Amino acid sequence: MHSQFDETRRRYIKTVLTASLGGVVASVAPHVWSKKRLRLRVLGTHVTLQEAIRQQAMQDLGIEVSFEPGGSATVLQKASTQPASFDLYEQWSDSINLLWSAKAIQPIDIQRLKYWGEINDLTKTGRLVADAKTGAGDAPYKLLYAQRNGELSSKTSEQISFLPYVHNVDSFGYNTAEIPKGIPYQTESWGWLFEQKYRGKVGIVNTPTIGLFDMALAAQA
Repeated sequence: MHSQFDETRRRYIKTVLTASLGGVVASVAPHVWSKKRLRLRVLGTHVTLQEAIRQQAMQDLGIEVSFEPGGSATVLQKASTQPASFDLYEQWSDSINLLWSAKAIQPIDIQRLKYWGEINDLTKTGRLVADAKTGAGDAPYKLLYAQRNGELSSKTSEQISFLPYVHNVDSFGYNTAEIPKGIPYQTESWGWLFEQKYRGKVGIVNTPTIGLFDMALAAQA
């Protein structure tokens, strides 16, 4: 009787140890056998895809990060026609409608975004304060939230079509060898774009959603 009990106990212990070892091997195997680190491919514009950001991301995340920067039209065309060529896409919010229609991107679950609460309300609701008026025309918040029917709108949901994280400000630069140096906020002016004496020496970015506003600022000046 005693011998039979010991044999049963031995088999039990052996089974438990085997199962435990199996669990350990299964859990660590990817780390032991993997020869390559995870690589994240980011397609986007030169404005944001800076080398310093890539290096810091690799240091913080412990993964390989590759940047493929390009002009607005170039990256939008590639993303919409070759969705398998990138893991993350970075550009202006006005590219979302095209990418969404082409099924080149997928919605993001808000609950997975650790810092969602730190994003200000301007890109979430179009207002910094509750009683603020919204302007005319397009705005990021109008296509931020993904709905169950597959459409994008400003109606709050559990998923978003893109993550707002950068605010750009319209500005201009000029060569003082061609245009006399002005005084910031006094003699420097958007109106220079329309001045006859600077004809052939000024230009605007070829992205309509940016260039048109620059022209409006010039007309206003």
